[in-house]
Order: sequence, then C-alpha cells, then structure tokens
Amino acid sequence: MKKTLSLIALALILSVMFTAGAESHKRCRYDDDWTFKAKSVDFEDGTLVIEHEDEDWIVEITEDYKLYIDGHRVKTDRQQKKLLRNYYRDYEDIEEMAEEIAKEGAMIGLAGAELGVNAVACLAKLLLDDYDCDDMEDEIEIKTEDLEKMAEKLEKKAEKIEDMAYDLEKTHKKLRKSVPELDDLEDF
Repeated sequence: MKKTLSLIALALILSVMFTAGAESHKRCRYDDDWTFKAKSVDFEDGTLVIEHEDEDWIVEITEDYKLYIDGHRVKTDRQQKKLLRNYYRDYEDIEEMAEEIAKEGAMIGLAGAELGVNAVACLAKLLLDDYDCDDMEDEIEIKTEDLEKMAEKLEKKAEKIEDMAYDLEKTHKKLRKSVPELDDLEDF
C-alpha cells in the first residue's frame, strides 16, 4: 500500500513538473523586436529601424550607414557616418548576443526542470534496498554542478552585453549631438 501511494504521488509530481517545464520554454523566446518606452527597434531587410509611436517618427540606418528620418535622406559627413556605422554594428552585435542569451536561458530552464524530474526519480529509487540518501545526494549534486556552470557562463555573457549596451548608449548620445536632425527629434 505504501509503495502504491508513493508511486501515485511520484506520477502526479512528474506530470506537474513536465507541464511547468513546457510552459517555461514557451515563455522564454526571442522575437527579434525590442521595445523601449514608446520606441521599437528592429532590423527590417538589413535596415535598423527605430520607431517612436508617441512622437510619430521613424529613423532608419541602412546597411551602408545611410540615415533616413521619416523616409527623407539626411546627408552625413565622414564622422557622422562613422558614428552611424558604430551604432548599427553595436546594435546588431547586441541583438545577436541577446538572441544567444535567450536561447541559452531557455536551455538552462529546461535543464532545471530536468533536474527536478531527476530529483523525483531519485526519491523513487529510495524505495529500492540498494539506494540510499547518500546516493541520491551524490547524483543530484553532480547534475546541480553542471547547471551552475551553465548559469555562470550565461551570467558572463549577460555582463558582456551590459558593457555593449553602455557603449551603444555612448554612441547614441554622440550621434544625437553630431546630427542636428536627430537632436531635433523628441525622445531620440
């Protein structure tokens, strides 16, 4: 009777864990669009598009670093073009890194759910005569260490993207100061 109740409890726990793991995977996705306040920033056919919904303006930086505001080309000098290139490339690098981090974060979430399932399986093994709490602890500890290594690697990437975002912000300010048409835009 005790073993039957334990197996029923184990089955219920496993079904809840599998459902939770699947749900966390659905929520951890990257959709290629970033929204900040009322601005959305995205790449469309190789062009970096920054759109402000409240102020009703669109800034576009093409692959060859030409600047358009509301569809009108803005003439730029060599220094401004260099800033546009840096801005474009920095944003592109951040987007690529963010996508990578999102995927790795989802993988860590799934690995965490798997760890939970393994822990429950270890509980079931305790019903066996040749498996004890020390065995369970050892088995879970090994898997936990692997998960911690994955999380540390992800944290380092997140710190790197933070530095990249800081550089992008500096370039943004320089670009705004350098290009009067951008400086005239509300909330660029």
